Amino acid sequence: MASPFSSFTYSDGLTVVGISICIAVVCEAISWLLIYRTTFYKSLKSSIDRASKKLETMKTDSTVTAAPQKSSSLRVSDPTNQRAETTRFSKSIRESLAQFDYKRTMGYPNGLVSQGNQPLFSFGVITDVQYADIPDGRSFLGVPRYYRNSILVLQKAVQNWNNHQNISFSLNLGDIVDGYCPKDQSLDAVKKVVKEFDKFNGRVYHMIGNHCLYNLPRSKLLPLMTFPNADRAYFDFSPIPEYRFIVLDGYDISAIGWPHDHPHTIEALNFVNKKNPNLDKNSPDGLVDLEKRFLKFNGGVGKEQLNWLDKTLQDATKSNQKVVVCCHIPLDPGATSKQSLLWNYDEVMDVIHRYDCVKVCLGGHDHKGGQSVDSCGVHHRVLEAALECPPGTDAFGHIDVYEDRLSLIGTDRMASTEMVFNL
Repeated sequence: MASPFSSFTYSDGLTVVGISICIAVVCEAISWLLIYRTTFYKSLKSSIDRASKKLETMKTDSTVTAAPQKSSSLRVSDPTNQRAETTRFSKSIRESLAQFDYKRTMGYPNGLVSQGNQPLFSFGVITDVQYADIPDGRSFLGVPRYYRNSILVLQKAVQNWNNHQNISFSLNLGDIVDGYCPKDQSLDAVKKVVKEFDKFNGRVYHMIGNHCLYNLPRSKLLPLMTFPNADRAYFDFSPIPEYRFIVLDGYDISAIGWPHDHPHTIEALNFVNKKNPNLDKNSPDGLVDLEKRFLKFNGGVGKEQLNWLDKTLQDATKSNQKVVVCCHIPLDPGATSKQSLLWNYDEVMDVIHRYDCVKVCLGGHDHKGGQSVDSCGVHHRVLEAALECPPGTDAFGHIDVYEDRLSLIGTDRMASTEMVFNL
């Protein structure tokens, strides 16, 4: 009896090998089209690379023994707790990889984003306009700043949002005027920028930044910028029942903006004097790693606001809401420079990480922008500054909100970003 393989020839073997190679090439091409080109994949890969580098640095860095700290409403992590930080970053890398599973990458026709779905709502974003009627200058790092052009960027942003016709509201993440603005022009400059925001056909939610407070005290700023509560700069709102936005006041405990004899000013000065030995409290000289955040132009969230945040997140959890947290000062080291972090970012994130409802944190302050996914899967997106746009360029955008993600559509210097949730 003839073997079933007796007719299997050498040419047949080559045909099988050729078909296998073709299938492999086609599969790789499909993967490239549907996965590797997507914004989510690039964002995830970038976050993992940054976290990996951070992890290697933390493994090789020697620990520094800190002296015992006196009790304060501003508490910061023990800098000697290197092992816990290393574990946190290791977990961050693992969870970032876990996001990139078959369901999330192949569940939609284009790999990650179902372009046929309409967003639940959309909102505009811009940060660090820092307008001043003065000649162009440079930051302390030598980065060019275009003080007069920044208001033109804002005007284009408002026009863009109005033309979109489906922007429900807009967020200004702080610093509408610059610290170099002549103080006799501060009030007029703030009014001028607010007037441009008011041309938007919807509600504008403002945040205060350090440059705002260099110009005017918060007692004058909050009414001018139409904060919901004139007595405080933190609040929350829900554009639809499924989502809640929480706006934090990163300068609650601050050496600027409050009266000189205010308890928050006194606490801030005592805190920064203890943490930063330099004569110039805006200098990071001699400070190591995360200690570099202890600069006078940063600030902290006080105990009363932390309690409010905790209760607000409890309520959002009971209401089954997804939460977006907004703060002028960034809340995650992976998304910003060490010099631009909130003084007690770790304490704020400890509260946020108690709940699964927080999906995204938005910030400004660090003009170059940045993004990360932290150890609990929360996305952090620091937006690029309007101030550093040369004439003819822009930095603003809008965010489309879906059930499972936020999609930032940036203009020009503001990078587009997909922020897909861990559901």
